[in-house]
Amino acid sequence: MFGFGKMALVVLGTAGFGLGAYAVEGPCDIYAAAGTPCVTAHSTTRALFGKYTGNLYQVRRADGQLKDIPVETAGGYAKSSVQDDFCKGTTCTISKLYDQTEYHNDLVKSPKVFWLKEGGKETNATAAPVTVNGRKLYGIYKTAWSAISYRNNATKGVATGDQEEAMYMVVNGRHYNEKCCFNYGNVETTGNDDGPGTMEAVYFGSDTEWGGPGLGDGPWIAADLEDGVFKGSDAGYLYGKTHTTPWPTAQSFKADFVTAMLTGPNDGTFQLKGADAQTENLITVWDGPRKQGYHPRKLQGAVVLASGGDGSDGGAGTFYEGAMTIGNPPAEVDVKIQKNIAAAGYGSVVEIQPVVIDSSTLAVYKDTLQIPGIIQVEDYDKGGNGLAFNDIDTEHETTLYREDNVGLDSASGAFVYGWSSVGEWMRYSVNVKESVEYDFTARVASASEASGFSLLLDEKEVAKFTVPNTGDWKIFEEIKGKVTLPAGSHVLKLHSDAPYFNVDWIKFAKPGTEGFASLAAGFVNVNQTYNVFDIRGNKVAFFNANSGNLMDSWNATASKIPAGIYLVMNVNSGKSIRLKNTF
Repeated sequence: MFGFGKMALVVLGTAGFGLGAYAVEGPCDIYAAAGTPCVTAHSTTRALFGKYTGNLYQVRRADGQLKDIPVETAGGYAKSSVQDDFCKGTTCTISKLYDQTEYHNDLVKSPKVFWLKEGGKETNATAAPVTVNGRKLYGIYKTAWSAISYRNNATKGVATGDQEEAMYMVVNGRHYNEKCCFNYGNVETTGNDDGPGTMEAVYFGSDTEWGGPGLGDGPWIAADLEDGVFKGSDAGYLYGKTHTTPWPTAQSFKADFVTAMLTGPNDGTFQLKGADAQTENLITVWDGPRKQGYHPRKLQGAVVLASGGDGSDGGAGTFYEGAMTIGNPPAEVDVKIQKNIAAAGYGSVVEIQPVVIDSSTLAVYKDTLQIPGIIQVEDYDKGGNGLAFNDIDTEHETTLYREDNVGLDSASGAFVYGWSSVGEWMRYSVNVKESVEYDFTARVASASEASGFSLLLDEKEVAKFTVPNTGDWKIFEEIKGKVTLPAGSHVLKLHSDAPYFNVDWIKFAKPGTEGFASLAAGFVNVNQTYNVFDIRGNKVAFFNANSGNLMDSWNATASKIPAGIYLVMNVNSGKSIRLKNTF
């Protein structure tokens, strides 16, 4: 089933977004014209000034060499081919985000702060590819608890005290979590939590613990003002435990790309706005007072990206661009900024020449896996990243169990798939014996909320599962469901929908035969001996089988003994099940 040869993939779309539409005016030109100039301008995708000709960011190769990534033209997009050439055949991290303003408030990995005792880490430079107006570019990719954080504690021009400011960022709308905090904004120079009003940063994610729920199930745009993730006038630690009524204006933003805006006047109010970054439709989700004790502010003027002011490291997200101003721009300026972002063309593609991928390297890892039966997650097909699996978070690759490691780990004496990121998948060549509804069981563990994965058969989703918080990454539980599969040879994919879970194995059984899979667990494709006892404990038969033909072997044995209740025991493992023989 692997005679694919050379397979051509063609990326199609529209070329409706043109560079010329916005090159003469970037977001920071719009802010400057309103008398509220940018004091930071960070992006891995494009210039935020129409005349900017400098570098956008810097990458660090595995051998320690550094390379600046410039813009293609004045006011244009990143020249990502420089990164691709420099990093070819090895790995790179993003070592610096250049500030495009005159203040040069560049961001590098965070120094040691309260929650990052060893300091921050640099993100993998290719972990977040993105298409912007037909160009393959890259973003800043952050997973929870990864220590990826960028910071500058010695800035110039950034608001301090109760000075007015505004800020925005453009992020991947599908990559987020419920933890604190994926931020961009003004934070403490001390690296500590210095109390209410000592920071002001825009947040994107599905937090409810620190700020209560919004409408829908998130993600939401909020303001991290320290000791609270504010969707309105109140927030604080465990606020969502006691205040479960949604903030009535806090809309969920379900889009591929999202603009998140925060404005901070010095009159005791703040505003939050957001948009699908591919449209011009800007929505106000809060315009009102700050919590008592948060005015006047006590801003310190450091700048952070991807973590909290004290280094809080639980958040997840992907950042593409952002800027901060001195002064509070009028509302019509925010509208112009969003039009500019929409014109940039996040997610838009143009017709390009076919890309030829040699798929002849695809092959089964050991044997074609059988359904009904058990699939050990580590036995995905051979073929490497992009063909046999999709590994985004390459930081956690090891050689555990096999060389082409998608993110395997060990837990409770088993090889497991962990370090999951949204959009990752593993491919398995399977043979489905019968076209029936199967009972599905997966052995999973998680210390997070709202994790989950899907099963795809020949690229069509056939089942979706939520992984519960089991209390620890090494405390496993079994989740169950039903899935209908057609007979024959197929490609099964396990697709990560919401990250932070471990999976040990998945097993399929015909209804009423779930126990067979338990008998065979751990002995895939290895012959085992099974003894058959009657209800008085007398051994009446035995047979040999592996997980792929266990039920057939039982049926063949059952046809030779009287009808009744029997105990079938795996001699090797000691596991047993009670079965009713109706032959």
